[in-house]
Amino acid sequence: MEFKTINKHLENLVNALKEENEANTEMLDNFYTYLETEDKKYLKLANKQLREILKGAGFGILLILPFSPITIPYLLKRAQKLGIDIIPTWYKKLDLNDDENKLK
Repeated sequence: MEFKTINKHLENLVNALKEENEANTEMLDNFYTYLETEDKKYLKLANKQLREILKGAGFGILLILPFSPITIPYLLKRAQKLGIDIIPTWYKKLDLNDDENKLK
């Protein structure tokens, strides 16, 4: 894979993360509320949401790596052995028996 292609994929990923959606807005609101009130509950919520965003971004980067059909299963097994959760929650919630989530 050429360097230009990798840069293009990374730029697309950055642009996707810049896009404001409901989860990002809620995360930022929680950070601001924590700063105003110093209530640790809001900081924990915001950090949890940030971890999910970073998991999703990391999962996307894994897909553009060379040999990803080999590296992704290896990394998933290795993370499972070490007790590290690297799969985004939104992916875990997908029900592949549901017709809406099946590939066409």
